[in-house]
This record gives sequence, C-alpha cells and structure tokens, in this order.
Amino acid sequence: MSKQAAADWVETGEEAADQRLEPAYWRTRVFRNSYVRAGKLHRVRGWSAKIQYQGVRRTISLGAVDQDVAAAKAADLFAQLQQAGWPALGSHDGVQPSEPLRPWSSDPRGSIDYWRLRLVERKYRAMPDAKPEFSCRIEHDGAGCYFPLGTLNEARAAEQALEIFNCVTREGWESAAARHRRELTLALFWFGSPFCCTYTTIHTRPGGARRLAKRDGADAVSVNVFVVEPDETVAAGLHGLTSQAPGFACRETFADIGSLRELGSADEPGLLLVNRGLPGFSGEELDACFKQLFRDCPVVAFSTFEDSEQLFNSTAGSHYGYYLHRTPPGRMLHLLEESAAAKHKSRQNTASLSRWVRQYFKKQIDFLTGDPGKDTLPHLTPREHQVMTHLCRGALDKEIAEMLQISAWTVHNHLKNIYEKLGVQNRTEAVMEYLQK
Repeated sequence: MSKQAAADWVETGEEAADQRLEPAYWRTRVFRNSYVRAGKLHRVRGWSAKIQYQGVRRTISLGAVDQDVAAAKAADLFAQLQQAGWPALGSHDGVQPSEPLRPWSSDPRGSIDYWRLRLVERKYRAMPDAKPEFSCRIEHDGAGCYFPLGTLNEARAAEQALEIFNCVTREGWESAAARHRRELTLALFWFGSPFCCTYTTIHTRPGGARRLAKRDGADAVSVNVFVVEPDETVAAGLHGLTSQAPGFACRETFADIGSLRELGSADEPGLLLVNRGLPGFSGEELDACFKQLFRDCPVVAFSTFEDSEQLFNSTAGSHYGYYLHRTPPGRMLHLLEESAAAKHKSRQNTASLSRWVRQYFKKQIDFLTGDPGKDTLPHLTPREHQVMTHLCRGALDKEIAEMLQISAWTVHNHLKNIYEKLGVQNRTEAVMEYLQK
C-alpha cells in the first residue's frame, strides 16, 4: 500500500497547536491510501491522516468517506492528544470512530463509519428486475455472510449494516437470519461423475413458505415441486424462485426428510429438491420416505454457500472433472426450463432428466474432450489451451506438469500468462471464463 506524504507539517509551538485544532488545517492534509492489485491501481474509500505529537508520528485511518468529516475527526483526535497524549489512543494504528473520539478500547465495528467503508454493490442480483442496492459482509464468531441492505444511500445502508451487526452479536446468527435477508449462492448438483452443477445467487426471505392451494385448470400442466430445507428463510426463497419458473410450481417445503411421508399420490410430485447435508439424504430414509413411493420422480440435491468462491473451493480438484454453469438471475431451474421448452413437455421422469442434463452440459463436455477451435480464445497459445483443458478437468498444477511432460514452474508461468490474457486473478475465475467462451 502506498503512503502519501503530507505537506507543510508544523513541528511544534503554541501557534502550531492552535492550527491543528481547526478542521481547516487538516482539510488539505488528509489523504486516501492506494494499493496495486493485478497490475491495477486501487484507491481506498476512507481518508487517513499523518499526525505528529511529542516526537511521535502515526498514520491513522479516520473512518470517513467525506473529506470534510475526516478533517473534523483529525482535529478532534489532535485535541485528545493535547489533553491525554498518545496513551489515550492505545496502540492502534488505524481507527474508525463515529462519535467524538474516546479511548480506543471499544470495538470499531460499533461505528456507522466502519460499515460505510465496507459497503459494496454485488455483481450478481437475485432477480433480473431487482433494483441496485448495497450489500455488506458481516463476520462474527468465525462465521460470515453478505446481507443486502435495500438501498444505494450510503448513510442508510451503513445504519442498516450496523443494526444487523448488533443483532448478530447480541442475539446470534439465527435471530439475524430470521429478521434480515441474506445473500447466498445456491448450487444444484445434477451429476457426480463428472461433477456437474448449476448455481445462482439467491436472497433468503424472512418468514416461512406456504403451501399452495389446489391447482386450478390453468395451473394443471405445472410440475409439482417439493423442497426439503431445514432453514425456513432459505426454504421461503426457494419456494418463491421455483414457483416463478415457467411450468413449475412449488407446492410445499419440508424441514426434514421424514416429513416426506405426508405426501400421497394425490400430490403428484414431479420434482424433489433436497438439501444434501440433511441426515438421511444418502441413506435408506430417503428411499423409504419418498423414492419407493414415487419411483419416477427425479430427486435433485442442492446446497447453499456463502458465495460462489466457496462453491468453487469445495469442488476444485475433483477426480472426474467438474462443470459449473451460472444460471440467469431468478432462474434456478433454467436447465429444466430450456429442456422442457425444446421437448414441448411439462413433466419429466428420472431418465428424461438425466438426458436433459447431459444435453445441457454437452457443449462444455464436448469442448473439453476435443481440441479447441481456432476461433476460441485465439489469443491463447496452443500450450495454454492444453493447460486450460486439464485445469477445467480439475487437474492440479503438478498433475498438469506430468501429463504435459513439463515442469511445475512452467505450468505456473503458463497460468500467469493465462490470467493476464483472460483478465482474471485465480484458477477458478480462469476456468469459468474459459468455459463461457
């Protein structure tokens, strides 16, 4: 991180001290740090100041995105130094206060300004018509999650983030999840060998899902979908997304696999979505409760992740390769929508589902098992295409080196060049960019 030098520093003296008590003095002396990442210069949003007192000089983050506010806080900070000296500030090099500064024993996360600096506008939305909004990642006790804040107003978004953080710390994650929307990555697992999944961004919905009324004539052709998910807010989000998919209607959600015994032939299940982390998913319970009663109904496993990076990390290095595809916002059943439209069908069984999934991923699988065409990413060299082909199959750097009979260092150099050409920063982003081409 680069550090900017402040100009015209006044050393000591009563006149100098008086100047430093005025925000106007600091107005031209606060600055924003910068850093270089992937060859690009990035400047942080918050302002900092270099403060010198009694022969000690420190660079302190002021926790403000407005220059005038930062100057006022620097003046307040210097006033405290005059009264109590450096011990009043503790040993911290950076602080983000929201009120007139006090001894630095409090958690800076209790400041609105702390959260103002951490607001982000996420790249992917949960619905195609969703309005832009700030989000903020909140972490506590080893867990973390992104929370959509419902506004692009920085002040209101920061207040909302602080409210959520206080709820998490005082009442726990469960209470915060029940009150506030969360942003998660939902992955549907269609095949295990090779690993094939589609994924999308979803928002949880505080409040439980409801069971739909009996179908009317217009809804008679819809496929009945049932969801098994213990988290009510996640289940409610899946309920809404599934019901919005053309040709599908989510009839009910269940908290556990055993509750599937409530279903009868009159419910006509056409698709079952099950959280693969539930007890009994891979054992006899699911067979006894559902599969033996509805043998033709497809069962699709799903899971939720904090973000797509966590999903990629959980699948990287699969022995049989992995193929992931992000579906459009709000289209979690995009794979089945396209297949059903092409076949002019609204219902499916296990065999037809398997066939549709293979067709959906066929382009990617055929591409990876063949030679890249001349028009596919022509700026990559033939050797770089070979490296990416093995990388997409889940091979590690050492395995790629052995298959291509080159050194691991040469593989690293090829990957470095590939990252630069594709404009990505890691292997998972490279795989996704390569597959999309």
